Amino acid sequence: MGKQIKRAMTFLGRLRRNQAGNTLAMVAAAVIPLAGLIGGGVDMSRAYMVRARMQQACDAAALAGRRAMTTASMTEDNKAEAKKFFDFNFPQQTFGAANFTPVIQSKPGETTTVQVSAETTIPTTIMRIFGIQTLSLAVNCDSRFDIGNTDVMLVLDTTGSMKDSISTGSGSATTTKLAALQQAVKDFYDTLGPGSDTSGRIRYGFMPYSSTVNVGKSLPASYLQGGTSGETWDYQTRRWGFWGNYDTTTTYGTWTKLSGSESTSTGTESSRNSCPSIPSSTGTTTTSNSNVQSTTDSKGVITETATVTRTRNGMFYTASGSCYTSNSRYRQDWEAKNYNSYKDQTTATTTRTPKYEWQYTQLPLDVTQFVKGNAVANPAYNSASNSDGLSSTSTWNGCIEERSTDSSITKDTSTASIPSTAYDLQIDTLPNSKDTKWRPHWPDVEFSRSGTGVAYTGSWLNSSGSISGGFVACPTQARKLTSYANRTTVPTGQTSSYNSYVDSLVAVGGTYHTIGMMWGARFLSPTGIFSSDNAAAPNGFNVSRHIVFMTDGKMSAYNNVYGAWGYQALDQRDGPSGASNDDLTAIHKRRMEMMCNAIKSKGITIWVIGFSDEDVMSSELQNCASSANHWSMNYTSASLKTTFQNIAKNIGGLRLSN
Repeated sequence: MGKQIKRAMTFLGRLRRNQAGNTLAMVAAAVIPLAGLIGGGVDMSRAYMVRARMQQACDAAALAGRRAMTTASMTEDNKAEAKKFFDFNFPQQTFGAANFTPVIQSKPGETTTVQVSAETTIPTTIMRIFGIQTLSLAVNCDSRFDIGNTDVMLVLDTTGSMKDSISTGSGSATTTKLAALQQAVKDFYDTLGPGSDTSGRIRYGFMPYSSTVNVGKSLPASYLQGGTSGETWDYQTRRWGFWGNYDTTTTYGTWTKLSGSESTSTGTESSRNSCPSIPSSTGTTTTSNSNVQSTTDSKGVITETATVTRTRNGMFYTASGSCYTSNSRYRQDWEAKNYNSYKDQTTATTTRTPKYEWQYTQLPLDVTQFVKGNAVANPAYNSASNSDGLSSTSTWNGCIEERSTDSSITKDTSTASIPSTAYDLQIDTLPNSKDTKWRPHWPDVEFSRSGTGVAYTGSWLNSSGSISGGFVACPTQARKLTSYANRTTVPTGQTSSYNSYVDSLVAVGGTYHTIGMMWGARFLSPTGIFSSDNAAAPNGFNVSRHIVFMTDGKMSAYNNVYGAWGYQALDQRDGPSGASNDDLTAIHKRRMEMMCNAIKSKGITIWVIGFSDEDVMSSELQNCASSANHWSMNYTSASLKTTFQNIAKNIGGLRLSN
C-alpha cells in the first residue's frame, strides 16, 4: 500500500513539474471562445460576399430602370424592367437568403433619379451554436443621368413634305411626320431632363428650317442691314410709274381731192376648191405732213395736229364682201381703183397719253423701319394696278437673307476650309459691313421677270401658288438656348413653354439643309454672335455641345426659290449664271460638307436623323455626323421616338449617384 501511494505521489509530482501538460488544459478551456471567433469570421465573410452580390444586383437594376425611363418619373413598366435585372443578378434564395422584394421607385423630390433598396437575411452556420440564427443584409443605390452642362440645338426640317403621312410602326396606322417629330422632341426632353445650374445645366434650342430660317428677331439690330437708319438692300422687285412709253391713237378727218383722176372697175375671182385671192395691188402712195402743231396738257398728254397730203398712182384692189359659192365654185368679188396722180388731203390728230405701268427690275429699298417690325408701306403696291393681290402694307416676319458669299464654289471645291469671302458659311464672323450683315427676307416685294434687265411684266413670288409649291417660305421663329424646368412652364425670357413651342411648328417650303445646319451652329457656338450667352455655365464646369439634326428629305436647291440666298434665277449668289437645279443642289451639298467640318472642328457633336418612308440619308449627311454611330435612318414614328430617346441617353451619360 505504501508503495502504491509513493508511486502516485511520484506521478503527481512529475505532472506538476511537466509544463506540456498545462497546454492541454488550456486548449480544452479555449475551445468554446475559439469556435465563436472562427464561426463569426466564416459567417461574416459569407455575409459580406452576399451583400456584395446584392449590391451588384441593386446597381444593375438602378441603371436599367433609369435607362428604360422616357418620362419624368418611373412607370410600372420601368420598375418591372429594373426588377428583371435585379433578379437576374441575384436570384431569390441565393446563398440561402430569405425571399424578399426590392423596392424600386423614383427618388422622392428628384423623380428623374431611380432609387433601389433591398433587405434580407442569410442563415448562419457555426454561429447558430451560440443562438445567432441569421444575419441581416441591406443595400441601396440611386441612378441618374450625369449630364454636366449640356447645350443642345434641335435643328429640325420643317419643309412642306413634313405634312405627309408616315407609318406609326403599329399595323396600318399612320400619322403625319410633323406630329411624329413633335412627340419625339417632347420625349427627348423627358429622357434628358431639365438639369440644374448647380449639378449640371441643360439648355435646349430650336432651329426649324426650310429654304431660310427665322432668326432675325434674335439678332442685335446692328447685325442686320437696316439696323442703321437709311440702310437699304437690293430686291428683285417692281415700281409704278411712267417710263417713257405712251398709249397712242390717231384720228383722221374727211379727205378732200386736190387734183388728178381715178377710175373704178369690178370683177370676180373663182376657184373650185377654196376661196380665191383677189389680185395684188400695184399702185404706189406717197404721204407728207405739214402744218404740224403740238400741245401738252397738265397730265402730260401730247396732242399733235397735222395736214396730211397723199398722192396715189396705179391700181389698188380691195375685196367686196365675203367669199361665197355659186354654181359649185368659190367666188370673191373685188373692186379696183386706178389712180392717175390723184392727190387728196385731210387733217390728222394724234393723241399720245403717258402710259403708267410696272417696271420690274432690281432696286434698293430702305429697310430701316421694316427690320424694326413696323408695318411699312409696301413699295411694290399701287392701288391703280394691283391685280396680284398685294397688301398695301408689309411687316417683317423675322426670316433672313444670308450675308454675302462666294458664288464660285462648285461641287468640287475643297472642303478643307471655307473661302474668306463666303461669309454665309462662317460660323463666328461678326457682322461689321454690308457684306457681313444679314438682310431681311421680304417676299412681299419680290418678283420674277423675263431676262435679267428691265421688264414690264413679272410674277409675284409670294403668291399662294408659290407658297404651296414651296418656292417661298418662312418657318417658325427659331429659339435660343434656354433652360426649361419642365415642358409646360414658360421659362424666363420666352413667350411660351417647351410644349407650346414644339406644337407651333409648321411645315412649309423647300429643303436647304445648309441654312439649318449653319444657324444651329451659330446659336450654339461659344465664340460667335452669342458668345456672351454660350461661353460658360454658371457653375463653372465645362459645357458639352450637341446639334441634333433631323430631316425627312434630300437637299433640293432650285433656281425659282426665293430664300436665304435671294432669288437665284436673278440674284445668282449661291451659284453661277446658268446653273441648273441639279448644279445648285450639288453646290449646296459641298457647302454643307464645308460647314459640317467647321462645326465638328469646334468640338460640337453632330447627330443626324433621317425620317421618311424612303432612304434620305445621303453621303453628305452621313459624313456630317460625328461618327457612324451618330446617324440613323428611321422609317416609322416609333423608330423616330426611340432614336431621339437614345440620343438623349447618350448625351446625358447614365451613372450611379449614391
